[in-house]
Amino acid sequence: MERYLVTIEANDKPVLVERILRVVRHRGFIIKQILATQNQESKLAKIEIVVDSDRPITLITNQIEKLWDVTHVVTSHLEKDELLSAYKI
Repeated sequence: MERYLVTIEANDKPVLVERILRVVRHRGFIIKQILATQNQESKLAKIEIVVDSDRPITLITNQIEKLWDVTHVVTSHLEKDELLSAYKI
């Protein structure tokens, strides 16, 4: 199983995170971590999701890019046990 970090930048709307999570769930990816932040001044959101799957990451990135308020999506490959350092306990 491969692990990926998906970084999403978007205009912040009340349903944004729900729409993104729905895409991830419907494509069969397992969410390991999620971090969502909002810039109060610009109303821009940044969402970082660590996912596991044997499926190609493009299955979710192509769909997330089509969401109405999403402006930018970047993915990177992580090591099997790697998590975002802000979450390590």
